[in-house]
Amino acid sequence: MALACKSVRCAPTCAKGRGPAVRTVAPVRRSRTAVQVKALFGGGQGGGNPFDMGKLMESVKKAQAMVQQETQRVQQELANTEFDGYDEDETVRVVMTGNQEPKSVDVTQAAMDAGAEEVSRRVTLAMKDAHGKSVAGMKEKMKELAKNLGIPNPGALP
Repeated sequence: MALACKSVRCAPTCAKGRGPAVRTVAPVRRSRTAVQVKALFGGGQGGGNPFDMGKLMESVKKAQAMVQQETQRVQQELANTEFDGYDEDETVRVVMTGNQEPKSVDVTQAAMDAGAEEVSRRVTLAMKDAHGKSVAGMKEKMKELAKNLGIPNPGALP
């Protein structure tokens, strides 16, 4: 009975005449390497840490500057916009800015002929009308501002 040679250096057939050579190979031992998470923390190769506080603060400052700039623009537009309010007979006109600042009051002779109490009532009505229009205009501008700044659902603003 021929036994297989267990020597690694044997030729395809054993020189000792024991039949075909059988090679035994030691298991390959691989060294373990540490797994590095480079995508999340950058690994020093430009990936960047999305939680980097310096970049976060820089983004916050840019957003604040944009909000401030847009807010100033809207305030300027409101200050330059005039809303007219009238009494029911249109004998009194009140002009008010978008910031609810009264600009002027015009009273016709017909209103003056109605007497002091009636003039007072008509001026009050015209002021309420102008104020309501001014507030509506301001709300519309603020909704537009919120939309431009990417605030979701600007229609929920009061």
